[in-house]
Amino acid sequence: MQEHGSGGRGGGPRRRVSRWSVAAAVLALPGAALVFLRLVPWDLGTPWIQLLALFPAVLSTTAAALAAAVVALCLRAESRRAVSAALVAMLLVIQLAWVLDRVLPPGTSGPVASGNIQPATVQSPAPSADQARGPVLTVMAVNVGYTGVDPGALLAEIRSRNVDVLALPELAPAGLKALEKAGLSSLLPFRATDVGWDKIGSALFSRFPLQQVDRVPGSAFYQSRAVASLPAAAGPVHLTAVHVDSPRRGHIASWRAELRQLGELWQALPDSRHAILLGDFNASADHDEFRDLLATGLSDAAEVTGKGLAPTWPVNSPAPAFVAIDHVLVSPGIAVLDFDVVTLPGTDHAAVAARLVLP
Repeated sequence: MQEHGSGGRGGGPRRRVSRWSVAAAVLALPGAALVFLRLVPWDLGTPWIQLLALFPAVLSTTAAALAAAVVALCLRAESRRAVSAALVAMLLVIQLAWVLDRVLPPGTSGPVASGNIQPATVQSPAPSADQARGPVLTVMAVNVGYTGVDPGALLAEIRSRNVDVLALPELAPAGLKALEKAGLSSLLPFRATDVGWDKIGSALFSRFPLQQVDRVPGSAFYQSRAVASLPAAAGPVHLTAVHVDSPRRGHIASWRAELRQLGELWQALPDSRHAILLGDFNASADHDEFRDLLATGLSDAAEVTGKGLAPTWPVNSPAPAFVAIDHVLVSPGIAVLDFDVVTLPGTDHAAVAARLVLP
């Protein structure tokens, strides 16, 4: 590898710049920029909030930057190159520290909210339903999108997983009709629906009786809520089909308010509350607002099982999925057996499915 420059103007010596050093600097820029965005003390707007969703993806570029910096140092041992390599290594360590809790091995507790609230835990290895220490509930959620999820594929997944509760954000009247025609009612006979407008409606379907309550008030999309009564459960389970407004230009304030509202609503439930919030949160763990929601005592089933980096959007598109914005969140006392991300035809969101153990 050739070095640039052999002398300064007038014949004086000039420091040589390695192409490896230049490559290291260029490759480190995305990671450094996103670390800066996560550290800034002011509220971010568009497009910075959207860029934060790329945080896990730039781990690879920072790792490549460190490799390039090490090669440059090996080619010529200089103090400035050693400092550059150390800085890139520090940047990579910071990035890894911020994603580590999403990929820890099963058996690790979820986020802690306060001293007297116990977060969700994972039971590993995952026991069978008859070995679990409480009733097992299988839940699934998928933003069906304006084109509508393939009804046959969705029902096949419900059967194979023995799904008990299904949340369908962005469910339009035509999509609901197609699912009814495919036989959804025979699998999940109970429902709580708020389907009135294309791309706005949502619904909850259940194997167990549901008592529909008022949907989440004031949100841009309909977010259905219901209370499920399960045999052998310690108490009722409060369900929310989540579809938070997206953080696009002009909608940042409502996006923040709706995420905050979800935390306030579940905390306002009775003392014996058990809550499951599932669907499209339009936020990942790299957003302060989503981490604030978890800090209310909720746990992300994906993170609890070490699958917090599994992307859910966009799928069925030319671009590969790169961000986890669809989640299953559970209140303290609910254990997580396992979690999966499932791609279904007809929508740009992957489905998220979890097996939970209720108190």
